[in-house]
Amino acid sequence: MADNEGNEAAVSLVDVGDDEELREALAVLAGSDPNQCSFQQGYMKRQAVFACNTCTSEGMGPAGVCLACANHCHDGHDIFELYTKRNFCCDCGNKKFGSFECKLSPKKDSQNVKNLYNHNYLGRYCSCDRPYPDDDDQVGEEMIQCIICEDWYHSKHLGCAAVDSEELLEMVCESCMNKAPFLWTYAAYFATPPVTSKENEDVNVEKETSYSCRSGHDEPSTSQGCKKEQPTPRNGDRTESQKRTHEQMERHSLTCQSETTQCQLKDLKTKGLVRPRVGSVFWPYCWRSKLCTCTDCKRTYVEAGVQFLLDESDTVLAYENKGKELLREDLLMSCFSSLDRVQQLEIIYQYNDMKDELHAFLRELADQGKEVTPEAIYTFFEELRTRKKRRSNAGQHSCS
Repeated sequence: MADNEGNEAAVSLVDVGDDEELREALAVLAGSDPNQCSFQQGYMKRQAVFACNTCTSEGMGPAGVCLACANHCHDGHDIFELYTKRNFCCDCGNKKFGSFECKLSPKKDSQNVKNLYNHNYLGRYCSCDRPYPDDDDQVGEEMIQCIICEDWYHSKHLGCAAVDSEELLEMVCESCMNKAPFLWTYAAYFATPPVTSKENEDVNVEKETSYSCRSGHDEPSTSQGCKKEQPTPRNGDRTESQKRTHEQMERHSLTCQSETTQCQLKDLKTKGLVRPRVGSVFWPYCWRSKLCTCTDCKRTYVEAGVQFLLDESDTVLAYENKGKELLREDLLMSCFSSLDRVQQLEIIYQYNDMKDELHAFLRELADQGKEVTPEAIYTFFEELRTRKKRRSNAGQHSCS
C-alpha cells in the first residue's frame, strides 16, 4: 500500500497483533500445503480455503480453491479468505472457472459434487448477508463462526449475548441447532447458560440444576455450566489448559466412544432439564465427548448431517494445533538437523536476544506514539548487527 506521494505506508502498532494472534494465523495456513494443490488428496478433512472474485462471479456459482492455488494460480486476484472448511476438494480450474486452468493440477474433475457451499464463497456472511469487511459497518464488529454450517455471524445477530472470557468455546447457530434438535437436550446440561442480548442477564431454565462436564452425567453441579468460568465464544482466545494436541483429542474421543454402553441422550431426557430453544449456543471443548455414541444416536447424527461432531479432531483447534506442530518442524527442525549441539544452542540464544530487543524497540515506539515504518525496522536491524560486531570484536585477542 502506498500513500499519495508514492511512499510506503507506515503500519501502526495497533494493527500489529500479539504473538499469540500471529501464531494462530500462521497455524491456519501451516496446516495446508502452500505449494501443492490439495486436489490429489480429495476431500480433505480440513484445510484453508479461499474464493476468487476475479475468476468467478455469482452467476457462475460458488467455488473455492486451496492455499497453494490461491498463492500460485490466483496471485494478485481479488481473494476472499474463508478461514478453514471441512471435507473440501479444490475447485481451481474445473468447469466453475470457465476457461481458466489450474497451474498446479490441470487435470481435474468437472465439479466436486460433495463440496458444500454457502454465501461465504461469494464474499457475504451472517444472516444479514453482508460482506466482510463491510464499508457500511462503522463499528467493525467481530464475527464468530458456527462449527456446523461454518458461516460467520455478527455478535448482534446471534440471538443472544456473547460472553467475554479468556477461554474458547465452539458456537452453533440457532438454525443449525434446529436442524439437529437433539442438541438442545445436551445444551441444557453442557453448554454455557444462555444470556439475553438486551438485558445481558441469564435466562432462567425450568430447573436450577445443571451438570458439569468434568463430573459426568450423574453428579449435579450448581454452576449451571461446564465450568465455573464462562468461556469465550470467539476463535482465538484460549488458555493453555484448553489446548490439547491433535493426538490427545483423537485418543480421548476413541476412549469415550469405547466406554458407551447405553443411550446417554435418553438418560439426559429423563432428568428433565430444559433450555429455551432460542439463540445461538456456545459450548466448551469438552462437550463433544459427552455426545452419545450408541447405534441409534449415530444414525441420528448421520441423518442430521453432523456425524463429524463425534470426531474431536474435527475442531478448528485440533487443526491449528497440528499446524503449529508443522510450523515447529518446518522452521526449526529443518534448520537444526545440519547443526551440532553447540550451534543449535547458539542460535537459540541469539534468537532470544533478538526477540527481547525487538520487543523493547517496539514498546519504545508505542510509548512515544510513533509508527512502525520499514525504515525504522531496517535501522533497528542495522543497529543490532553493529552491536553484534562490536561484541564479537571485543572477544578477540591477539598474541604477540
